[in-house]
Amino acid sequence: MIHFESATSNRPGLVVLEPSDGEPVARLFGRLSTESVYRRFFSPISRPEQFTAAVLRVDRRDRVAIAAVEKGEIVGVAQYARTHGKSEADLAIVVADAWQKQGLGTRLVAALADRAASHGITAFAVDVQGDNYAVIKLLRRVAPGIRLTFSGGVGEGSFALSASKAS
Repeated sequence: MIHFESATSNRPGLVVLEPSDGEPVARLFGRLSTESVYRRFFSPISRPEQFTAAVLRVDRRDRVAIAAVEKGEIVGVAQYARTHGKSEADLAIVVADAWQKQGLGTRLVAALADRAASHGITAFAVDVQGDNYAVIKLLRRVAPGIRLTFSGGVGEGSFALSASKAS
């Protein structure tokens, strides 16, 4: 973990995850409900090593994961992945159930957007399940003009990173 924002008494610190961070990422998996995992991956993942492999597929440029850390434990992760040479990246986020609806997702997306912009990424693409109202609300908060197109119960959209500066 590379720390870049220290924790305070009422909010977790932020770190950039590295491939060697498998143990704390696996512990996060244990704090996620089955529903939270499904909403993040759109499929059931039952083994911590599957989760860890997906989160830690990072290279510090085209694939980056930022985590919120409280008392040494990861409580949320936002990550992006882009095809080399493209200016748009896919955004994904998961927050431990006990930490949801406290503004952590908004903070993670804002920090990730800053990191992405520094690597030439100009927009995030998102997919969201139509009944995932918490993430739809998050997206409307970080990108007020976002338009999601729904098909088969899944919304797709994208937003410019300059629109994600909400905190």
